[in-house]
Amino acid sequence: MPGQIRFKHRVAIDVVIAHVDWTIETEADFAPWYAEYRDYLAALGRKVDLVLELTNFRVSPRVATAFGEYRARVLREFVNRSYRVNQAPREKTYMYTSSAIHGAPSNDFETVELAIAALLADREQSAP
Repeated sequence: MPGQIRFKHRVAIDVVIAHVDWTIETEADFAPWYAEYRDYLAALGRKVDLVLELTNFRVSPRVATAFGEYRARVLREFVNRSYRVNQAPREKTYMYTSSAIHGAPSNDFETVELAIAALLADREQSAP
């Protein structure tokens, strides 16, 4: 099922917010989902910090294992730090599984602003 990802780059704090409106039901759905990230994020010419608003994102259990691999790939190729907002319980389980298997980051926040606060704190903590 086709979906859409609406990206917004908050230049003042250098973070990309992605509102993901997508349902992944088959492995064929991964290619266009991955392409959305690749096309937008690769055009920035560097890895970025990313906040994913996932209220309208769903993954079928039939493709959960493959999802973890694609999720890790997107994060590895295009992202420094990632923060998730409003994940559904099933997708949250996939995130934690993907984190354990592929080393992809895992977290979940109630709002975009809380995710950004965590990002800014993480940046401050890792500053030299």
